[in-house]
Amino acid sequence: MGLLTNSLTLIGRVGKYKECKCFETGGMLTTINIGVKTGEKWNNFFVDFFNTKTRPIAEEVGENIKENDLIQIKGRLVENKFTPNHLKGQLDEKGNPLTVSQIKIVAFDYKRVRYSEELEEWEYIEKQ
Repeated sequence: MGLLTNSLTLIGRVGKYKECKCFETGGMLTTINIGVKTGEKWNNFFVDFFNTKTRPIAEEVGENIKENDLIQIKGRLVENKFTPNHLKGQLDEKGNPLTVSQIKIVAFDYKRVRYSEELEEWEYIEKQ
């Protein structure tokens, strides 16, 4: 059996939404939304950056990323299933509680980028 991976790379513009949370444990979470163009349409994704012991990426993103920045993120998809209040007590056709799936992107790296018409490819911009 081959190695299974859960990784993705997105390039998009940072939207207005940015939230930073600090926890009593010393950890930090920064959530931003990214607009990614898919064909003629822009789709919004919410991206979570977590502080880890080895790299304080949540703090870095919270301080350095601004609305309308064009960035590339690398991360993984995480599914969170929960039952919203309006569905509590309701069952599906098999008798299981109704749940809603929420897909999030948990990022472990980001880079500012720009498109080079001359090279016809994405270029990285150094972090400030």
